[in-house]
Amino acid sequence: MPKIIAQIPEDIYKNINEEIKIGIFSNTSEAVASALRKSYAQKSRTYLRWLMKKECITEAEMLKELEKLRK
Repeated sequence: MPKIIAQIPEDIYKNINEEIKIGIFSNTSEAVASALRKSYAQKSRTYLRWLMKKECITEAEMLKELEKLRK
């Protein structure tokens, strides 16, 4: 897995360390990777909503199409 170096604000670093102490994450890398996955998932959902609105696709139509794909 590629490694990156990032600078984060002290308050966020303290929050990460607190979550490690209480057992939510086992280490800093796991916490940062989780945050990145969640951020990109949110970005993808936001883009999908925008695209649906732009193309005038309803949620029901989207779900129906997903159901077809799963079969």
